[in-house]
Amino acid sequence: MSKKKTALFILTALLLAVAAIPSCKTNTLAYNGKDAVIKGEDGYLFRAFGQSSTELSDFCGEDLYGDDALDNVVGALSEISDALLSRGCKTVFVLVPSKMAIYRDKLPENVKKDYSSSRKYTQLRSALLSAGLDVTDLTELFERVKDGEQLYDTAADTLNDAGGYRVAEAAITALNEKYRENKAEIKVPAKADYTVETAEDETHALTREYRNITGETVPNRTVTYKENSVKYEDAGYDYEATYATEIPYADREVGYGHPSLLVLDTGNSVSSRKFFSAVTSLSVFRRGIVADETVLERAKPEYAVIIINENELSSLPSNKKPIETVSGTSAAPVVNATAYSDKDRFVIFGSCEKNSTITATGGTKEVTARSYGGEFVIEVPIRDTPAESRISLYCTADGKEQSEAVTISAKYSKRNGYKDVVIGKEGHLHYQETVGDFTGETLWPDETVQQYVSYLNAKADRIHAVSPNTKIIYVIAPNHLTIYPETAPDELQAKKCDDSRLKQLIKAFENNEKLTFLDLITPLMNAKETAPYRLYNRTDTHWNELGAYYAYREIMNVTAKDFPAAAPDPLDSFNVFTKTVAGGDMANFLDVDLNVVTEEGVYVRSKTELKSGISKDYSMNFANAWFSDYHEFKINDSNLPTMIMYRDSFSTNLMSFMAEKFSYSVFYTMWERPDDLDAIAEMKPDYIIYEFVERSLGGLQ
Repeated sequence: MSKKKTALFILTALLLAVAAIPSCKTNTLAYNGKDAVIKGEDGYLFRAFGQSSTELSDFCGEDLYGDDALDNVVGALSEISDALLSRGCKTVFVLVPSKMAIYRDKLPENVKKDYSSSRKYTQLRSALLSAGLDVTDLTELFERVKDGEQLYDTAADTLNDAGGYRVAEAAITALNEKYRENKAEIKVPAKADYTVETAEDETHALTREYRNITGETVPNRTVTYKENSVKYEDAGYDYEATYATEIPYADREVGYGHPSLLVLDTGNSVSSRKFFSAVTSLSVFRRGIVADETVLERAKPEYAVIIINENELSSLPSNKKPIETVSGTSAAPVVNATAYSDKDRFVIFGSCEKNSTITATGGTKEVTARSYGGEFVIEVPIRDTPAESRISLYCTADGKEQSEAVTISAKYSKRNGYKDVVIGKEGHLHYQETVGDFTGETLWPDETVQQYVSYLNAKADRIHAVSPNTKIIYVIAPNHLTIYPETAPDELQAKKCDDSRLKQLIKAFENNEKLTFLDLITPLMNAKETAPYRLYNRTDTHWNELGAYYAYREIMNVTAKDFPAAAPDPLDSFNVFTKTVAGGDMANFLDVDLNVVTEEGVYVRSKTELKSGISKDYSMNFANAWFSDYHEFKINDSNLPTMIMYRDSFSTNLMSFMAEKFSYSVFYTMWERPDDLDAIAEMKPDYIIYEFVERSLGGLQ
């Protein structure tokens, strides 16, 4: 064979051999850098960012802990561990990596290449170990089993039952290794005790969000471990954010220790609960890394598992540093938390001397903010370049010299997203959706106002056709900005409009014979001048309990015309006080640590026991999940009227007041407004109350 033919033969053979090699699947997807949801391979969806999440920035290591912030978090976690140990409760920490970190092979190539091994998660792990705490990091385990076990839902950031099993298995193994020296070991749940089921659906929030963005449906796949037999039962712990299970003594398996166990978790690992419950005499689960004293006293746990999920690091507790004051010169401000209100707007929360002005330099312009009660929040515009902005903060207390500077870094990023939060004055945070009402941009033409009048009158006619004596009251909760316009930032102050859709409707329904349309603006503005405390929360979009009290007073003044027994109770029938609690929904939108960005909550609590039996904690509105559900209350007093209320989240602070003033009251699930004439005809309530927040007037029904 000639050399030429030999070369051709070899080339042909090589080409045939290459063709015979199985082709490898190539990840060809790309992320556009804008959408809140990232589509990955094999039906995996990932959240890039949200109103209270920054998964992609965390994945890329763009937003690391500063030294002080890390020390504060580790200090708070160490204190919790020490407090538990002082009660004889030994603790292990279980660190759970994010879905994005574990299933990064499913990410588009242009996202996967930005993965950083140096992240907040790894910083925290190292710092906890350095502090001498018992830490189990599940990264290595998850990496090893992830291809054979789907640990997360494909369209969710939460662990499914396969992931929850691995969390419980690792935690119990750590407890056995570290603490069970002379005691019977805790049994690790056997997989044989469960039937593994897989399912697919299109209802998950991330699936719906992706469909809204692209029009494409990517169903969610999940894994469920169904218990073949259940020996534990509800332990009857009726505390806020607490659930408990217990195994009756007769059902405890011989040969294993059955300790009492406390599990603290911010929410992503709820799927692990059934596995802990199966092997412990008592398991108490608390949502949030807070060891409630009342729960601890009752449960007396022997062991505690603190589960820290990478995509929930902002929910971890953190210690605030005290302000040390000296005469003559202002104390330097202390930075407690930072966030981005937009990709080029940096927000700083901190502590300072009372009666101070905070100045920030290093952004695109110098900005100032006034403190409130020794706290401050300031928004700094930064350059829209990849280079870091070095922001210097100064504090000037009244009558003192300027403090030394505190310098921190801020960095423009398209991934910061926009949080729908307006940073106002004196620490007031406002919902972006309310700005249009403040500036008059949402004002209606006269014909639209008349259409609403005609629509609501027609609805009243339909109700009166089946229940002629029912009176209808519309209660519109004014926006935070409506009652506190002076807290709007300067750029909005110049655009303030004296009119609004709410004022248009109040005027249009004057002297209406078919329904009552309450004006709450006037009484709330009057109450604001004389009330002992604020009427709206600073870090939340809602009114507080004092604002709700004044609204309740106006509502019940209407009912008292026909039912004198339903007149509102005077304010001196209540204890009115403040309490420092975790921040509200606007702080949550900014994804800051709500244990650091706190709120001086205002509470109005009856001096006597409530006949309705309602029990309230001190959390902000958005955290009060119980109040969002459907509820009925009965009070044995024939002098009181009956009522149906259709409502939104502003009703949560109204409910405990109003339920006391009706013999039978129905509070529908928030935002559920069924046009159920049959139910109205059957009940024939004395009153139907429709409660809306001002910003939602476009959906008035």
